[in-house]
Amino acid sequence: MKYDVKDEKKCVKVIDVVVDKERIEESRKKIFKEIKENAQLEGFRKGNVPDELINMHFKDKIKEEIIKDVVPATYSEIMKELNLKIVTDPLLNEIKYNDVGEIVYKIKVEVNPEFEPAEYKRIKIKEKKIKEITEKDIQRELNRIRQYRGKLVESKNEKVENGNYAIVDMAAFIDGKAIAELTTNNFTINPGSNSILKEIEEGITGMKIGEEKEIALKFPEDYFNKNFAGKEAVFKIKLKQIKEMELPEANDEFAKTLGEYKSIDDLKNKIKEELNKNAEADIKNHKIEQVIDYLLSNNKFEVPDGLIEQEITYLTNRYLNNLMQEGLTLEKIGETMENIRKSFEKQAEENVRLIYILLKIAEKEKIEVTDEDIENEIRKIAADIKQEADTIIRQTKQKGNWETFRMRLLEDKVINYLLSVSEIISN
Repeated sequence: MKYDVKDEKKCVKVIDVVVDKERIEESRKKIFKEIKENAQLEGFRKGNVPDELINMHFKDKIKEEIIKDVVPATYSEIMKELNLKIVTDPLLNEIKYNDVGEIVYKIKVEVNPEFEPAEYKRIKIKEKKIKEITEKDIQRELNRIRQYRGKLVESKNEKVENGNYAIVDMAAFIDGKAIAELTTNNFTINPGSNSILKEIEEGITGMKIGEEKEIALKFPEDYFNKNFAGKEAVFKIKLKQIKEMELPEANDEFAKTLGEYKSIDDLKNKIKEELNKNAEADIKNHKIEQVIDYLLSNNKFEVPDGLIEQEITYLTNRYLNNLMQEGLTLEKIGETMENIRKSFEKQAEENVRLIYILLKIAEKEKIEVTDEDIENEIRKIAADIKQEADTIIRQTKQKGNWETFRMRLLEDKVINYLLSVSEIISN
């Protein structure tokens, strides 16, 4: 057996294989014997068909079986000898006999890229000062919590004002044709919330109950639903009710309804603690973004197409799941699967390349994640969600997610290491 390895673009190696006649003959003898033992032809008992008739009647089958025998065997031997770091399933093709009776075929494999990471110690990170939490911030968060517990009641306002909740019947027309997707009854609009097109929120402000109005607008060019992006439309709106949110009073009794709080001050202290945690996380994420930008900008190398395709599929499925949770489909937003997959190409390539960079740094700095590290992390998560840690640990192992968890923790460890050796500079 002979083989020749050639490099192609994007981490692809092509191996041209030639299986010599001696190897083929060994296989032919074995296969001929098996066929002869089981061959049945008219006039002959099973196993007693003459050799010349076996060769005549089973010629093509023998050739086919030899290929089935020698190709997988020689492929395994080659892969063992080369010890390639294969990342996607290899492709075997162009399998055939050549003019001199040898079997030839090609192996196409994607392998890990070979690269040395750019200097990664003392990455310069622009400083971002932590935001001081004020009483106004606490009050705003407290009001948000009250909103969740509030209820809509009839408003005494004669006209719609910002902050009200307008209950309307609404029909949309584009080029004079009614658009079913934008036609609805008893739809709630909260002027000033920026939850729908500003022309509609502004247009209904000042309307009285029973009043009807036409609002002409043009959808933004980047509107999420491509079916309507950039198009002019007329919305016919009838105001049916004006409501407002009745909020529970922010007192000790309200705090107690939320669980473990004994007083409103206790709740406010907890809100301040969480806001401080969020502010610290924001600072850290700001640093991480700069580290990742540096790594991607300074480490340009090709990564396997197969891994990029897998990442595109993952990102696309996540996007589709989010759409489904919002009651939307690609058809409803005027998109196609092809466009969505294409939109994720750059992000997928960068995600894959970043993983390679982080793994290479982990190797150089001897950063590892032990089973104990994984268990400790799961126990922290279990405590946060008030679940039994040992059960989660067992399920993680049973579902085959242990190594996935290890990889995620390893990436976090490398990022934290890079942050620890970075250089903070003033803006």
